Amino acid sequence: MPDLLDDVTAAAGLTVFGAAAVAGAIDTRALPRSPLDWSPDYDVVPRVTMLRTELRALDLDRVVLAGDGAPARAADAIARTLGVPLTVLTGTDPGGIAAAVAGPLRRTVVVLTAASPISVSLAVDSHRRAFLQAFEDQGIHDLGRRFVFVTRPGSPLATTALEMGAQLFLAQPGPLSAYSLVPAGLAGADINELVEQAFALAEPPRRTSAAGFSLPSAGFSPPSGFTAPSGAPEAPASAGDAGFAHPAVALGAALRAAVAAGRDKIALAADGSGLVGLGEWVAALLDGAGARAVPVVLETPSSWGHEGPDVLSVTTGGPLVPGVMPGGGINPDLAVNGPLGVQLLVWEQALTIAGLIGTAPADPERTRSAPAGFGAAGSTPAGGLASGSEGHGGDDPSSGEGVLRVLDTGVPPQVPAFVEGAVEVHGAVTATTLIGAIDEFARSVPPGAALTVLAHLDRTADAAALEVRTGLAGRVDRAVRLAWSGESVQAATDAGGSGRTSAANVIQITGAVPRDLAVPGRPYTFGELQAAEAADDRQVLLERGRPLLRLHLTDRKSGIDQLLAALGG
Repeated sequence: MPDLLDDVTAAAGLTVFGAAAVAGAIDTRALPRSPLDWSPDYDVVPRVTMLRTELRALDLDRVVLAGDGAPARAADAIARTLGVPLTVLTGTDPGGIAAAVAGPLRRTVVVLTAASPISVSLAVDSHRRAFLQAFEDQGIHDLGRRFVFVTRPGSPLATTALEMGAQLFLAQPGPLSAYSLVPAGLAGADINELVEQAFALAEPPRRTSAAGFSLPSAGFSPPSGFTAPSGAPEAPASAGDAGFAHPAVALGAALRAAVAAGRDKIALAADGSGLVGLGEWVAALLDGAGARAVPVVLETPSSWGHEGPDVLSVTTGGPLVPGVMPGGGINPDLAVNGPLGVQLLVWEQALTIAGLIGTAPADPERTRSAPAGFGAAGSTPAGGLASGSEGHGGDDPSSGEGVLRVLDTGVPPQVPAFVEGAVEVHGAVTATTLIGAIDEFARSVPPGAALTVLAHLDRTADAAALEVRTGLAGRVDRAVRLAWSGESVQAATDAGGSGRTSAANVIQITGAVPRDLAVPGRPYTFGELQAAEAADDRQVLLERGRPLLRLHLTDRKSGIDQLLAALGG
């Protein structure tokens, strides 16, 4: 592998190491340039700053984000990297919801986001209802001040915001749009600095050799969008020349070439230099778009899964200090280091240039939305979405009809193949022990495919389940990734016809619900909603011919401990 320091593309404080070696002689003139045109929503930063000041004056300093997909993961990455407290709800686990609504409600503001112009996801709708009820139970009635909405113009969520007299931000989704800047900024993040970091890309970037490369100055004037400098030469065809001067082009070309060559497992790892959660956001972008590449978020750069003939290893991190090598202790294929604001902008541009996002939308059936009129008439609580404005029910292709059918008819009963301790094993396995069934299933993953663990659990309370990925990856010579409920099942099914050749075998992990929580105004509980989502996922996977092994934990902590012990953890 070439020395990363001999292959450097740098601009605006961000450095991409290794791009030319991965991309080879790819013709950069054939790559799309439109993603480089970027202009932020100019009023978001001052509006958020003013609103945060007003809320803090009222002692409203706890921010909860109810959202899903890549925008929620971007906000989470900003908050975690900058060290500000932000509670992020993306799933429907009753334990996680109960913990959120049990917090200091008199100090709480809820940010609700929905990227769809025609519907609201079942999860976000249920989160909103839970907080409306919790505020009412505490005698808190200033709901217009307690909710902030971020959505597209004309969406059902926009209508609800106007009816409630709440703060409303209208925007298109993006890594530095209101979808991430509003919740992170209200939580205390310096979002002005993030936008300034991204603006620095408006300066002419340069590519130099490893011998004393310098970066552009930080000064700039906000542009209306990035355009090439006047008189700039035409981008040449070779990867090693000025055609790779822009880091997004360099990174996009490398990703495009790697996937085309069969290295379609993108192993993402933070290098420990300051950025947290960026890999999860990149994975959410790829999953939401139904990309041909399979994102695998690693625990550390050297974790199981960072090597393999079909793997492209990528480390991410903050700006490197003198004397520190990129890669976090390994020699990855690519290393991307720089300020968070530039990272967020460049990664989305690069993935678009690579043809991995923004080309084919994910299967709309995977967007689970709340249809109008579902449930008893008159059951919408105060401040709820008005009938007819929550979506279009059965006429809406994104209405989550599979989940609603399960909620209506009940989860189909399943008889386990066997039970070992706190783990029920469901599936067509011949083994009679837990580790035997796991190994049998994992070793059936064909060459070039991946093994995905879909965890329908509490992302916080059951966080130890993350170690299941590491344990599995150490036992099978295949890419292994873990996704939580609330994330796209696209990663496992190749829904949407993306042409992905490495669709995964799936291990689904579900868990017993010791204490359920009602969804106000709906004829189901959060536990029932979560179980219906898991059942719908199983049905979709089986319909699409994906091998499936379900592990149901009758006691979550004991079951996770048992799984990790069996895997050698």
